Amino acid sequence: MSLSLKKQFEVKLALAAPAEVVGCDYDGPGKRILIPCPEGEIIGPDFHGTIMSAGIDHQYVDSDGVTHIDAAYGFKLDDGRAVYAHVRGIRTVPDDQVETLKAGGAINPKDFYYVTTPTIEVYDESLKWMTKKVFVCDSVRLPDAVLVTYYSVEQVNDHPALG
Repeated sequence: MSLSLKKQFEVKLALAAPAEVVGCDYDGPGKRILIPCPEGEIIGPDFHGTIMSAGIDHQYVDSDGVTHIDAAYGFKLDDGRAVYAHVRGIRTVPDDQVETLKAGGAINPKDFYYVTTPTIEVYDESLKWMTKKVFVCDSVRLPDAVLVTYYSVEQVNDHPALG
């Protein structure tokens, strides 16, 4: 078996300031940050849409600077179809930049490792293919937005044992 990635579509999410930092007075490790995604768009080879209401990014930042991503958002496509994505993954920076990140300092987007895996729901049969693939996302964190590229994992059944 061999696997490859195929670029399928992109999502651009505008980020608002964190709505709430849960446990900000807690002296223990880690904190929970809730970040609204008030605007966004999904861009595919044969579709385009905008975020419905607002998405939310629930992040948990470990004491070592690893951010655990748990985000959810729905999109209404321009033709009326709908897509919902629930995305989980991690975002990290090099060890020498953890304290800068924790203090709210600027980090060069090229220094982030930011990979997620989505679960996708669709509300139109023509989009059903999205529910029959495993996806991996490569993300870029900018000061006020996240750019997410969705790749499907493609499988070729070429293992020697298959003859």
